Amino acid sequence: MLERYFASPKMLGHLRAGPSGSYIDAFAATLHSDGYRGGTAVRYIRAAAHLGYVLQKKGGSLADIDISMFDRHLQSCRCPRSEGGRRNHHALYGAKRFRDYLVRIGICKRPHPQSQKTESHLVVGFRRWLQKHRGAAENTIRLYCRDASHFVTILGDHTFRWDAKGVRKYFLDRSGQCGAGSIEKLITSLRVFLRYLTAQGLCKADLDKAVPAYASWRLAALPKYLTAEQVDALIAACNGSSPAQRRDRAILLLLSRLGLRAGDVARLRLGDIEWQSGALRVSGKGRYQVRLPLPQEVGDAIIDYIRCRPAGQERDYVFVRSIAPFRPFVRGDGVSNVVRRTMKRAGVVRPAKGAHVLRHTAATEMLRQGVTLDRIGLVLRHRGIDTTAYYAKADVNLLKQIAQPWPEVLS
Repeated sequence: MLERYFASPKMLGHLRAGPSGSYIDAFAATLHSDGYRGGTAVRYIRAAAHLGYVLQKKGGSLADIDISMFDRHLQSCRCPRSEGGRRNHHALYGAKRFRDYLVRIGICKRPHPQSQKTESHLVVGFRRWLQKHRGAAENTIRLYCRDASHFVTILGDHTFRWDAKGVRKYFLDRSGQCGAGSIEKLITSLRVFLRYLTAQGLCKADLDKAVPAYASWRLAALPKYLTAEQVDALIAACNGSSPAQRRDRAILLLLSRLGLRAGDVARLRLGDIEWQSGALRVSGKGRYQVRLPLPQEVGDAIIDYIRCRPAGQERDYVFVRSIAPFRPFVRGDGVSNVVRRTMKRAGVVRPAKGAHVLRHTAATEMLRQGVTLDRIGLVLRHRGIDTTAYYAKADVNLLKQIAQPWPEVLS
């Protein structure tokens, strides 16, 4: 496979003779199957060979690759075949791709984040409980466990020594360093963590009540959404025949017509689409699954993209990255980035960041079309009608009909 990228017998011998040589051909084949361009693949293969020689010089092995060590080496690298070390910015990326490949075939150990190495046993159990019994999303688990870890670090592992005064003091100290949005999330994560410990018999009862409430009014603000003209401008900005344009158009239609969350789109699989019945199965928060009608316009956009999408290793997912490696989105962040880029390209001034503004847009549009709140709640998969009623405030004309004048006006 190396002959696809290199013609010089001397270079081929150099690449295959080094510590990485036993795996370099298979790595090159992986880069090709992942869709990397020739120039990028060449630089990544060079980086893989470079990494092997550096590890050999430092006394290391491919079984335990330290990317941070290689990064430090690049800052002052003068290796004759490294093309200037740091000046070749693909070197570090190529080394990471090579390590990922070795991890996948079982040669290298999987790197563990430092935060998980030092995580308290209390937080480890809390993480498992959130995954198994609450069905929480990965982002939610990460947020809750981050706050729980900091809480345990400050108060200590001796949970039966915790009292209401200590919990309250911790919250007041921490909230003084946060904004309003972070404070509300901190309240939720601490209360959930303390309730978990109480249920497991690991701390005193009712400590969650020691976390103070925050002076805010739920659903007090008006929903942020786009006008119909702005949505049309977004979709028009994705008109084109390239796989990336067709993918972005399908994503925007799913978000704006069905009100899906960014994570819903990222996790969408081909098996979730019922083409014969024209329906879409969506699993939301807490593994709550519903079947939604698939509009013709949205279905056609998905088919247009599937016909030309890049070939990836995980073809079961509907949407994949537009650059190599062609893999599914890890989280909903990638979908939100699609929306942000399209807004910038279309010149749409967004009232809110990311993909969630299109969920609000779908809800307010359904309300304008006369759809009842309970049906809107079913489409958006809300657990309570109060959350759906939030969108009723968007119909200003209807609110004017029921608004009462101030008493001073009547006198």
